[in-house]
Amino acid sequence: MCDRMDVKQNTALSSEEELKKQIAALHKINNMTGFLPIKIEELLPAIKEVMEDIFADYQCNFNIFPKRHGCNRLELGDCKAIRDQLPMISDQDQTCPCCTGEACRGIFHSHVCVPLVSGKEVFGVMTLKSLLKVRLSRDSLEMLLAIANQVAATLQRSQLLNRLAQEKNNLEQANQEITQLNRSLFDTIKELEKTQRQLIYSERLAAAGRLAANLTHEINNPTGIILSRLEWLLLEAPETELPEEVVKDLLVIKKHTERIAQTTRGLLSFSRRTKNETTLVDLENLIKETVVWLERQFSRKDIIIVLNLSRLPTVIGNKDQLEQVLVNILTNAKDALPEGGKIKITTKYDTEKNNVQIDIEDNGTGIPEDMMNSIFDPFFSTKEKELGTGLGLPISLTIMKEHGGFLRMESTPHEGSCFSMILPCVPENQEGDLNE
Repeated sequence: MCDRMDVKQNTALSSEEELKKQIAALHKINNMTGFLPIKIEELLPAIKEVMEDIFADYQCNFNIFPKRHGCNRLELGDCKAIRDQLPMISDQDQTCPCCTGEACRGIFHSHVCVPLVSGKEVFGVMTLKSLLKVRLSRDSLEMLLAIANQVAATLQRSQLLNRLAQEKNNLEQANQEITQLNRSLFDTIKELEKTQRQLIYSERLAAAGRLAANLTHEINNPTGIILSRLEWLLLEAPETELPEEVVKDLLVIKKHTERIAQTTRGLLSFSRRTKNETTLVDLENLIKETVVWLERQFSRKDIIIVLNLSRLPTVIGNKDQLEQVLVNILTNAKDALPEGGKIKITTKYDTEKNNVQIDIEDNGTGIPEDMMNSIFDPFFSTKEKELGTGLGLPISLTIMKEHGGFLRMESTPHEGSCFSMILPCVPENQEGDLNE
């Protein structure tokens, strides 16, 4: 009698310990599934390990839809537990198709299928397979259902979090696209504003072109008369024994008169985009000649011109037009030195790019930052209306572009400016042809 009571007591203790173990396992699984973010690939193997610890006679497997975590070819309609959405306990004679693969057939004698369902959504099935013919107690089966519900809820939560993450990525991508579209729209508006300004300038240039054509004819007639009289006086100078100082003054007047004619022709060329005759131009001599007849005028303003010239290859261009660019830039530099100063002209040759660069640098007033973007716009001038028309730099830029080069400007307010004329050199295979 006592022996029977001891057996019952030991059985009760064993069942109580097993229940405590299962409850502890349920808490452990609950803790594992409560962490965010949920990584199903890492979570399911951990739960499998806990399951096999509390159900020691069984091997635990999860088959999840879609087939990212399953180890077999289970389809949604293959498993009776999934179809009925109810747990199924079977033996070897009534096996479920989810464990009838080649690796399972004839090996397992007991298995349990529990569907992983949350709401109306089926996520897969959890199976317990055993090599022995064993049956689960009612408490163990309830524990198994509780764990299955916890896993199904976790899978549903993971799925929702993944959807939210995807939606977040889609929103971020859409936001980036909207930002890019806004930038493109802003750039388009700026481009339209620039085009509108250019159209206004073009209209003004067209009017200036018509005016330039009329003025050129009106100016060229008296200019031609002045030049012819000067040449006549210079021819008669030896016979009339004109003083040497007078002859020098006549040469200066002739030079400036020719400059007036060149300026009017340049303005007409700018407005009409006419092509002029090009020849081989020696830039070093051109710079020296230009400085010679400007030097006296600049010295009266206490301005000295310093030359730092290197030997340069020849360029193809119109000598008069390139001289006009030099005069325009030097005149601007002079106007930027109202109290005197220094203008430095430096030349360099880039052998890799096969071009020459003429830097004209002054230590004058510089150009205000808010005006730098407009400095090459027609009719824009930083000078007083009586001193500038705003066409010198636009004409110079046009001439440089027609020569295949460009004009670059750097300036620091109150420190000075540097204008760089950059021109392509004559290719060696063409220089000989031009000299013939």
